Amino acid sequence: MNDGHRGTAGWLYVTTLVTGTAVMALEMAASRFLAPYFGTSLPVWANLIGLILIALSAGYYVGGRLADRLPDGRVLANVVVAGGVFATLVPLAGQGIFRFMASGITDTPVPQVVASFVAILLVFFPPVFLLAFVSPFAIRLATFQVAKSGQVAGNLYAFSTLGSIIGTFVPAFVTIPFIGTRETILISAALLIATGAFGPGRRARLLWLFLPLAVYFVGPPVVKPVPGLVYERETPYQFVQVVTQGSDRFLIVNEGGGIQSVFNAESILTGMYYDYYLPLPLLRAGQDKNVLVLGAAGGTILRQYYTVLGNRYHLDLTGVEIDPVVASLGPLYFGLDPDRVHVVIADARPWLAASQARYDIIIVDAYSHQMYIPFQLTTREFFASVKQHLRPGSLVALNVNAVSPESSLLLAIERTVAAVFPYTYQVPVPGSYNYVVIGTDQPVDASGLGELDGTILASVAKTLAAGLTPAGRTQGLLLTDDRAPVEFLTDQMIWQVLPESRP
Repeated sequence: MNDGHRGTAGWLYVTTLVTGTAVMALEMAASRFLAPYFGTSLPVWANLIGLILIALSAGYYVGGRLADRLPDGRVLANVVVAGGVFATLVPLAGQGIFRFMASGITDTPVPQVVASFVAILLVFFPPVFLLAFVSPFAIRLATFQVAKSGQVAGNLYAFSTLGSIIGTFVPAFVTIPFIGTRETILISAALLIATGAFGPGRRARLLWLFLPLAVYFVGPPVVKPVPGLVYERETPYQFVQVVTQGSDRFLIVNEGGGIQSVFNAESILTGMYYDYYLPLPLLRAGQDKNVLVLGAAGGTILRQYYTVLGNRYHLDLTGVEIDPVVASLGPLYFGLDPDRVHVVIADARPWLAASQARYDIIIVDAYSHQMYIPFQLTTREFFASVKQHLRPGSLVALNVNAVSPESSLLLAIERTVAAVFPYTYQVPVPGSYNYVVIGTDQPVDASGLGELDGTILASVAKTLAAGLTPAGRTQGLLLTDDRAPVEFLTDQMIWQVLPESRP
């Protein structure tokens, strides 16, 4: 057979390697590309993985039939180039389609899940579908003897899998964090076009390489334009933006469904749940306050503590933040004085387990996927570890998003905290869907809050004293490391409140 009919063996192996790399790189990049618009919750991940698998299955089926009908290396080369062209269009088409389809976190779970499904289908299905042609096509072209068909197929799948390994690790550890998501997609597209162009047939296909170059140079400069954008960056953990609205500056991540830090040069109080952490030291006697914040973000809580309470107590403030980029934004944009706090870059739970320090107050303010408390920071095992790091009479506090005192998520966290701490309390934050849950090994004494009369915390202290109620209810789900459906409970709660928020 001629080279155009069979395809060269070396090129076929290179093609399976490159396409295996490109498919995984597209999937890795897709998760980051979706995050600013739909977040990274479990349903969105399920849509992404599921649709990639559907595209691969359909491509294998159609590609196999086409390979039997047209067993020509030139056809395969054209398909690979076409896959690269469609991949090139992902950054351009994706922004427009995602921005149009995205409806915001408050529409979770149903509308957002449906919207993300359609958006992924429109943007990522075409290139992955075409690239799935490669494996059955390559096997058909490389098999000269039936007796060796198994060996040929195994070799090609090994190269394809090797490419998938490269496409997993290189984007995750190199191109996405250091170059960017859009650039990762365009590099993959360029490699596909170049690989197809050097296959059997015309080299004129190389002209398509100008397309990824054009998209790189003329594409939009930011991933998600928003009014008041001050800073934007992709990190190894999330998509981060700093946005100014009036006199306020906000840290938002991914699709912006929640505010992670806030700064106002004119007022240290935020009017948000952060303020209700400030009176907590007055629930316990003593002038030395060793405070730990798990999920420090831009340092809003830490800054509030030393600004408001620095003259009243001897404060030792430690913050733990998993994302070094986010931690660096505290001094840059949120007024955090690095000389007055100690910020550790680490994953909160493993770091706490390895620490020997003990604290008077531990605040859990970490969030993943914008408004979900990381499940591993809600379980009985986690709170048992927290208790080991608290001095006698000290307390842990965390914010819970809940639409009512009977929300399943709030009940579950109350029951879980109460399983570890004999005294559990909740405080509703006025004008919000926030509840501060407190756990301690001794009854709290709210009388000390009266010391804040006449200070900027007077109103917050009065609200805290009036709203502080026992919360050791047991009808909620006990959250454990084995079973902690925090995302499901959060989505369920949001879905219940949607009809009330719509006109």
